[in-house]
Amino acid sequence: MLRDKYEPCVLTAAVTGGDVLPSQSPHIPCGAEAIIEEAVAAAEAGATCVHLHAREPDGRPSGDPGLFREIVAGVRERSDAVINISTGGTPGMPEEQRLAGIRACRPEIGTLNLGTMNYEGFPDRARWPKVRHAWEQEVLDKSGEGVFTNTLGTIRRFAAEFRDLGVTPELEAYDLGHLSMIRFLLDEGTLEGPVRIQLVLGVLGGAGNALDDFFILSQAAARILGPDAASLSVAATGFPGEFRHVATALSWGADCRVGLEDNIRVRRDRQAESNAELVHVATGLADLLARPIATPDALRSELGPWYKAS
Repeated sequence: MLRDKYEPCVLTAAVTGGDVLPSQSPHIPCGAEAIIEEAVAAAEAGATCVHLHAREPDGRPSGDPGLFREIVAGVRERSDAVINISTGGTPGMPEEQRLAGIRACRPEIGTLNLGTMNYEGFPDRARWPKVRHAWEQEVLDKSGEGVFTNTLGTIRRFAAEFRDLGVTPELEAYDLGHLSMIRFLLDEGTLEGPVRIQLVLGVLGGAGNALDDFFILSQAAARILGPDAASLSVAATGFPGEFRHVATALSWGADCRVGLEDNIRVRRDRQAESNAELVHVATGLADLLARPIATPDALRSELGPWYKAS
């Protein structure tokens, strides 16, 4: 599951997400053209893989298959980066919209979430950002009621879509119980190993983003899944958590993720101006720690049994 500490690391750039509000940073890419530019720039900066959501020009998260097709076509035209599309969308998004991206684009990888959970991005009213759009205020007003719904039935239906489309699932584990869910899904045949796992840390409702949380979950993954786990990655939210976990993952033999979806700061007193800037931090750490970054073709070569090149 963990790579040798000198083997190449898969570095993913999560370029826009569905939860961060555009009013939090002027650098969140919104609309197809901006998302394409950010994804291509992140790949040029060294990212192996780009993780994509769709947003309308005003920043509203979208499940429009046409918008996904436009974004993915634009990235593929200008970059060889592996495409990873979210099926998480944003809490409350209907299943059909959450599946729209992988259905429309057949990416190499798609995220597959593993359980229903409380999911809070803005729990503290005193820290709410000043927003520009009515839809953003609606998100804030629903704070305290956020539920990310992923029932066993949902997971089985999504997994069947992945299998039919030839898309490799990246299994998003927000907490310990999600690792046990992977074990159950493997044993019943819904999933087929070896699987790719991403630990998502720091979302209120899931595990925290302390380094101990990463160590506890990575060790539990090894115990629960053993050889059925092909790789382990970490995506930690916020500053400085994102960078601390990148450094730890690089040292530990894990893969890692950065991007404006997860963290909008490059210093405590300065926002990141682009995803590429966050990628440069990660590649700089990788160089210092003697972990080369995996190429897109190297990642494609290790994708799981469902992967079908499009």
